[in-house]
Amino acid sequence: MTDTTSKTNLLGLTQQKLEAFFEGLGEKRFRAGQVMKWM
Repeated sequence: MTDTTSKTNLLGLTQQKLEAFFEGLGEKRFRAGQVMKWM
């Protein structure tokens, strides 16, 4: 689980790193694709 007191700049992450970020939060990998489309 990620420390909730630190912030991660999602704009600076690749799709693969964003997938790993969401998996670390307990979310599914496809959330990364959704967020990439929104950004």
